[in-house]
Amino acid sequence: MSPDEEEENQASGVVQDYRRELLLNQMLEAAQATNRAAKLVNNIVARNQERMFLDKSGRIIVNGALATYRVDMGAFLNKMNNPFDYSSFDQVEIHPKGSLVDQPKTACVQVQIHGSMPAYDLLGAYLLGLMNDESTWLQENMGPLRHALYAMYGLRESPLTDSLSSYLFMKFGGQLDHKKNQFVLNGTNGWKWRVSFGNPLARGFKIEYSKPRQSWWNDMFDDHLAETSQHYTLCGFFDLIDHLSESPAILRDSSEWQTDPIFVRKVASVYPPLAKKLLATIESEDYDPATIQSFYDETITEEEATTVALLDEQIRNLALA
Repeated sequence: MSPDEEEENQASGVVQDYRRELLLNQMLEAAQATNRAAKLVNNIVARNQERMFLDKSGRIIVNGALATYRVDMGAFLNKMNNPFDYSSFDQVEIHPKGSLVDQPKTACVQVQIHGSMPAYDLLGAYLLGLMNDESTWLQENMGPLRHALYAMYGLRESPLTDSLSSYLFMKFGGQLDHKKNQFVLNGTNGWKWRVSFGNPLARGFKIEYSKPRQSWWNDMFDDHLAETSQHYTLCGFFDLIDHLSESPAILRDSSEWQTDPIFVRKVASVYPPLAKKLLATIESEDYDPATIQSFYDETITEEEATTVALLDEQIRNLALA
């Protein structure tokens, strides 16, 4: 068949009628799937009416094991009525378990989806995931929920305590002790770290370390946020313990952007392999602590630069000893 004949066939009334009918059937099938999924969501809420409620604004309130959630159905329905509407329902309000507060935390909660999944199936999975939060909050893609729950409860005794303790043990092999207000975890190269959170006057944590063959703890920071440049790897609890679990090994190859300049020097001042690694940097002719950038394109403060310079001298003495 020549290209002209093929084009003529595609434009024929018979072919176009067939294609229009095919498109109509596809749209009707999608509508029917959405209708079935909407009924599924209604059944989920009805079957769990002791844990799922509707407020006067039509928002769905879900009582999870760890917190209470409120889902804005208005934004979700707008998305269904107008697919080009930017708003969605992925911002969920997070309240302390069993209560609603004026200033809740919020998080973008993700659901594992398939391309053919109707929108209401997605909502059903979303609601069930929130109701069973004690399991879902540990999933890899639930980082925003994890951080929001921690921001709400912190490390104090709360509905999060048991699950958080299990998570920290599974991921880091660490022990969370609420009686002593401490979390102990292994680092690399035989190091151990102890993070204490019992001081109400401190903005950050007390951080101590124990090197191989030591049975005692050494002070590193009394208040890590007050004594470092507050690099992003040290700001959040989960980021901090991730960083500690990989230290000191990760510090040997870290650039200024990848770790806190004060933290890395604190470690180097008592760890000869890292001191020798840093010596080339601090002995460089163009090196100046005041030009170190620790937060995007901002340099560290004058006080932080002074701290770095003092630690640099300790590192020189250790590396050249």
